[in-house]
Amino acid sequence: MKKWIRYFIIFIFVFCIYEFFGFPNMYGDPINNYMFSHAIVLNEVPYLDFNMISTPLYAFLMAIGLLVFDNYLMFVIEQSLLVTIMFYFLFSLYGRKSYLVLLVICLFAFFGINATYNFLALFFLVILLYLEKKYPEKDYLIGFIIGCSILSKHTIGLLFFLPSLFYYFKDIRKLSKRIIGTIIPCAIFFIYLLINDAVYPFINLCFLGLFDFSSKNGNGFSIYVLLSIILFLIQLFITIKKRKDIRNCYLIMGIAFMIPLFDFQHFSIYVICFVIQLLPLLQYKQDYFGILGAVCSAIVSIFIFINYCILLKPVFSTEISHFQYSLVSRFDYTKSLEAYDFFDQYENKLLLTYASIPYDVSRDHPITYFNILMNGNFGYDGSQQMIEKIKDMNKIYIIIDMEQYQNHSIHNQFDKTIVKYVIKHYEKVDSWRDFDVYYKN
Repeated sequence: MKKWIRYFIIFIFVFCIYEFFGFPNMYGDPINNYMFSHAIVLNEVPYLDFNMISTPLYAFLMAIGLLVFDNYLMFVIEQSLLVTIMFYFLFSLYGRKSYLVLLVICLFAFFGINATYNFLALFFLVILLYLEKKYPEKDYLIGFIIGCSILSKHTIGLLFFLPSLFYYFKDIRKLSKRIIGTIIPCAIFFIYLLINDAVYPFINLCFLGLFDFSSKNGNGFSIYVLLSIILFLIQLFITIKKRKDIRNCYLIMGIAFMIPLFDFQHFSIYVICFVIQLLPLLQYKQDYFGILGAVCSAIVSIFIFINYCILLKPVFSTEISHFQYSLVSRFDYTKSLEAYDFFDQYENKLLLTYASIPYDVSRDHPITYFNILMNGNFGYDGSQQMIEKIKDMNKIYIIIDMEQYQNHSIHNQFDKTIVKYVIKHYEKVDSWRDFDVYYKN
């Protein structure tokens, strides 16, 4: 009974992280992922109707709750449940020391559990560690989880098969079972693509588009590149020293979370893999580490929440449909409401702005390729393909976010090629604050 109380507390704590402590993190990728699930509820087909650059299991999984209540609050509840389940497996493996993982999550401002497909890949990684420890003979099940990892994020999930290949390449029967288990979920997904005529769009976005994504979004050398190399070398040392434990081989694959964007957000996920690999080495005063991790996690979270309250003066977005229970910056909330009123003035419009995501969701508009207006998110030679889509449009107002267009930060992924074409070829008819309006006849 005490164990279930522990998990209930973890669920409430994680829910508070998403809803209160870490609410600034909910912009960007988590909102994008909620939009994907929302689009699926609207019967849209990934890759065909809207652009995703990863496999879609997370979007489909999170859409289940949205069938009951299509609100970002439900999305947060589902994500909190997934994190709680992940900690169930961690506690089953490492006991109270697992609180150190929670502490690392808090120290990195909760980015390690951001509601994205990256987290789902981490989630399945932890399940694989559990199965390899407790049920290594369940080869079909292990293969199935590897397949689910591939369907969470293919560039990471594919690497999770390598440990099985390294350790059991001589045991053909065992390896074959794992291959069959891996193929089953992937085959179901392929049939789904065939039925919806989405095979080529999937290949274009998730494989061919990698060339565009890596070339346009790589940040070059940074402190996170250096830190990742250091952590990887430590992992490699542990893996070689403990080479009989296949779980170390899985965890060293966590470096893939960093590729190709060596930034803070992806580094925070990789650090979790690193810390999990250290947990078996902490044999002395295990309960002490657990208590330390739990208490420090609470203290760090409260400190972050107070800091956010002072800086951002949060309010609930009560007037934005599908986001009524989300805590947001007071300034951003006011700005969004005014921007949405401006957008509503134009009937037939195309928004070239990050603001199109919550706006189109709140208005129940169809989700399209233009909602994720980011470099490398349109497939091979994607920017030109998006320009061709605009050329085929008639009698449409194109609203451009000039603040993002004029943002020259190396971290800004806003696709300026598309915007440049619109500015050069169409007539400017209106302007309001950071938005310029162009008309295509």
